This record gives sequence, C-alpha cells and structure tokens, in this order.
Amino acid sequence: MSGVTFDEVTKRFGDTTAVENMSLEVADGEFMVLLGPSGCGKSTALRMIAGLEEVSDGMLSIGNRVVNNIPPRERDIAMVFQSYALYPHMSVRKNIESPLVANRANRLPAGERSERIDEAAEVLGLTDYLDRKPGELSGGQRQRVALARAIVRRPEVFLMDEPLSNLDAKLRTQTRLELVELHRRLRTTFVYVTHDQVEAMTMADRIAIINDGHVQQVGRPQEVYDRPANLFVARFIGSPPMNTISGTVGTSGTGGNVATEAGVVAVAELSGSRAGDEVVLGVRPEYLKPRDPSKDDPGAGGLRARVENIEMLGHERHLLTRVGNEVMVARLDPALPPPSIGDEVVLEADAANVYLFDPSTTERLGSGTSTPTATVVADG
Repeated sequence: MSGVTFDEVTKRFGDTTAVENMSLEVADGEFMVLLGPSGCGKSTALRMIAGLEEVSDGMLSIGNRVVNNIPPRERDIAMVFQSYALYPHMSVRKNIESPLVANRANRLPAGERSERIDEAAEVLGLTDYLDRKPGELSGGQRQRVALARAIVRRPEVFLMDEPLSNLDAKLRTQTRLELVELHRRLRTTFVYVTHDQVEAMTMADRIAIINDGHVQQVGRPQEVYDRPANLFVARFIGSPPMNTISGTVGTSGTGGNVATEAGVVAVAELSGSRAGDEVVLGVRPEYLKPRDPSKDDPGAGGLRARVENIEMLGHERHLLTRVGNEVMVARLDPALPPPSIGDEVVLEADAANVYLFDPSTTERLGSGTSTPTATVVADG
C-alpha cells in the first residue's frame, strides 16, 4: 500500500488556476475524502493523482515515488468513475477481468485471473451475476461491477470520482456502507471526491475541504463539524448549515455577549475579543431554540425572529426564521408543539456552543484555533 502526498502542487489551465499551492498528505491505508462545491478543484486534484492531468508546479508523490512525470499506467492506481464506464456487450465477469488482460506483456495466467474475479465478486455480492450483461443489472449492481473491476488490479491507491452521484437515495445509503466495509477489508488507500457532505461525514477517516482551489481544512469528520476553521467550512459542513449573523462584541473577558441587529446573544467565551470588535457570530441549528412564550423576558436577550416555514422531517423539525436580513434555522424536537408560520419568536442560542469568526479573515476565533492547514498525518 502507499500514501499520497501533494507538496505545494498547483494546476493551471491557461490563465485559470484550478488548484493552487496544495499541500496534503494522505496516509497509507487512509480513506480520505476531498469535499467541496462544484468547480472547487477537487476532481482536478484526483485527476493529477491518476496522471490524467499534469502538475504545473510542485511535487506529487505516491508512496516514496514522485510521479509528476510517470505515465498513468505505471502509477499502480485504479479509478472508479461516476459513469461506471462498463462494456455493455461483455458479461460482468469479462468486465471485471478487463484490466487484467489489457496489457498482453504482463497478463496474468487464466487461473489467477479467475481467482481474483471470484474473490472480488464475493466481496461485493456479485457472484450470482457474473454471467449477466450490465444492461440486466440495477444501478447499484453496475456500480459494484465498476468497483470489482478496480479491486482485481490490487492497486496501491483507489481513486473515486463521485461514484454514487447516479444512484437514488436508498442505493447511495446502501453503497456507502459497502464502500466503508470494502475499505475495512482491503485496508488500501482510498481518495474519494464528492460534493455531498453526508458521504464525506459517514465514510471518511479524514476530510479535506476545498474551495476555489485551496484546501480550507483537513480533519476527522466530527472535528471539522465541531471546530470549523473558517466561515466557509462552518457554512458548508452541516445540514442545515451553521447559522451566521454579524454583530459587535458588547463586553470583554472570558464571557459576555454579542449585539446584533436582531438582539443580543450571550457567549460563553469571547476568545480574546474586545468591546466594540466586529465579529460574525455562528450557531448550529441544534443549539438554537425558540424561547417558551410563557417565560419570555425582554431583558434576557435573544434574537427576534419571524417564522417563515416549518419543515417536517419525521424525526425532527426545522424552523426556518427571518432574523434581520438573515435566514436562520432551528432544529426542533418533533415531540414539542412548534410555533405557527408568521409567529414572532425569540431565538435563544446555547452560549457554550456559539462560535465567533473574524469578518476580515473569516477565520474562527477562539482558544486552540489553528490556521487551516492540509499537512496533517492521520493517527495510527
């Protein structure tokens, strides 16, 4: 097995820079997810690993070997695409076997090829479908064939470019579980690209969040959720995302409040901010609740809001409110009666779970906050 290292890698297309000065270390055997919006550079980074795009500047290594000038066929990687890319006229068995017979000079004996095919089919639950054609399979089964075709090569690194995007919601959930189990069995390095944060949060050992060609933060899923490095990460990770509103520090010290256009919010720690400092306040929906009207106290603080919609999701409710010029979402317990659309409410934030961000740099303020960095090695 091998890890993957980006050392100040840049990729340009003419005057357009798709990836800039990326430094990222993917540990041997790690499941790394490159997460970001469309056009952020994540697929370009993956294609540079595969050798499908040349590196403009910097060094890219697989294991201990710099691969900038190594052709794709000599990189010992396998890639799974969004589109499956199966041969429709060939059986599942022949599709899985195809990478093993592509190079006549290094072709494995028939017995070993058959053994690898049977092993991959068993791992992915395809044994009963080996004699069928791709057109006779469901979308989830075709995706598993594409995975099996990658597995038989026994590569050093698996590369996956949004492989679940064509599946419906139920199949995506099922295939996520299968990919995590596959990684546990193989313990091979996986680099997986997606714009879907649910995929990233549920599958990754670590997530590298990318925007505009720059790595914003690298960390374990819960770490980036609990400790977003900047406003982009805070607003991108989470469903619904973190609520944010501009304000001014009202007091200084270890505790105090932030005054916004819609009211005052108590903050457990002002993170060294001083009275009068401009900040962006952030709070996740699970830590924002409408105050009980029977306990309303005009002097208690909170955000004045108007209920615009209520999303019923079965296991929870999302209260969509207008707070000044912002839309803010509170996650409600479905067992409690919700307010009505059009009601005026006061939203209270859990002071211990309020974040403060610098409006000029967008970085999170607070003890232990570190500058976003991509050069982090996985534990163990």
